[in-house]
Amino acid sequence: MDNGFKPKFLICTECNEEFVFTIQAQEYFAERGYSEDPKRCKSCHTTYKKVQRNGKPQGQTEIQYRD
Repeated sequence: MDNGFKPKFLICTECNEEFVFTIQAQEYFAERGYSEDPKRCKSCHTTYKKVQRNGKPQGQTEIQYRD
């Protein structure tokens, strides 16, 4: 079945590494109505989502500032 999708090589906006936007991933995006390509690789996307849920990345501590 030819759906017109071809693998795309993209650059992650977080780590600047190249990653592949696979045919299966493109089909998934299309099924859900997403109109833009992903901006982050899978690893950075996972970290981004954790930060959004928890407020800070794992292993990173808050810095306390004194007046």
